[in-house]
Amino acid sequence: MSPKLVADLTYLKGADCQFRFIGEGAANIVFEFIFPGKDITTIQDDGDSKILKILQGKLLRVPKANTKAFPHPEILQYWESSISPLFDNPQEDLAQQYLVRLDNSIVSELNAVLEDEDAQRRADFQGTKVAEAEYGMLVEDMRKKSPTDLLLEFKPKWLTPSPTAPSTATRCRNCAREAYRIHKSLRSASSQSPSSDQDAAALLSNPPFCPLECLAAQSSPSSLARVIESMNLSATSASLDTEPATRENPTGAQPAVSLDGEGMEEVDERYRVALVHWLQTNSLLPKLRDAQERLDPAPEGTTDKEELALAMTLRDCTCFVRISEDTQGGVKVEAKLADLDKKNWEAKLEYWKELEEELKEGGYYEGVEVPRVGTRCLWEVEGEEAS
Repeated sequence: MSPKLVADLTYLKGADCQFRFIGEGAANIVFEFIFPGKDITTIQDDGDSKILKILQGKLLRVPKANTKAFPHPEILQYWESSISPLFDNPQEDLAQQYLVRLDNSIVSELNAVLEDEDAQRRADFQGTKVAEAEYGMLVEDMRKKSPTDLLLEFKPKWLTPSPTAPSTATRCRNCAREAYRIHKSLRSASSQSPSSDQDAAALLSNPPFCPLECLAAQSSPSSLARVIESMNLSATSASLDTEPATRENPTGAQPAVSLDGEGMEEVDERYRVALVHWLQTNSLLPKLRDAQERLDPAPEGTTDKEELALAMTLRDCTCFVRISEDTQGGVKVEAKLADLDKKNWEAKLEYWKELEEELKEGGYYEGVEVPRVGTRCLWEVEGEEAS
């Protein structure tokens, strides 16, 4: 059954609606709805303003032109039929998505906004445009609602061992992949500039945080302490946003844990306590781990390809944890998963297999690549603590 259409954005033509560019990926672009001089939270729900009420708390996600991504109706149908049933409370566990109709005038407006913002976009995305598509999606806005909110964003990645990793592995799949990525970048930097010792030192001095720590924090005080330390909760004054790779930073800064605290000199102590409590007691990460394991439990070549694709989708999602003050002056914690688009396994399968072979044959799972790249993998840390 096709997903239900919740709104037709052509009705915005007379609503004095503007769009603000928020961000983009390889296949989609995200915009915010702006209604100058209007507070849509106070508008009465009559026939003319119903569209405005639907847009409250939502962002607009539209497809990029000239990509091989699935159409939005197919993406949303997959999300409703394959992703949502994996979670016993999808309304609370997943950032909600809704299908909306576009038209050429809306697409033209969006492309005009992109043109104005083009110089500020990532270099490899500059010049790309919104596709002339019939449908887009409304996605739940999981950004901070107030400057005082605390927003945690991270990619949980692989929460279980790769079923094809060697039995002697001393690194999880995430950290083996990061070691491979850094190793590859070091070789590339060396070939371009043999004397780039500073670049190499920068790459090796700050290995990515291991996302397994976020799950281990439920039972390990040591992991909990490392997660909190990685967020610098005592004085969060800058956002740890992911940065693209550059000549100066060949791998890009891609922290596993990103804390959006821009403009905050100190985190509210109540929020700090609430975040620690969530890390220790949440059911969302265990649910995600269990779903990954159910879908891809077998050695390479025996897993159902559709289930493998679903498992890979779950291994590439984003987790948002927003902590704010509720209407009674208490603290509210909202934790949801996003970025759960359908993966094209037919196009990705060979790449997944080749990468897994690289990780095994290159010794990245066992930490014996030459030269060795240091990581902060939970498995390695636990091994050092035990020795």
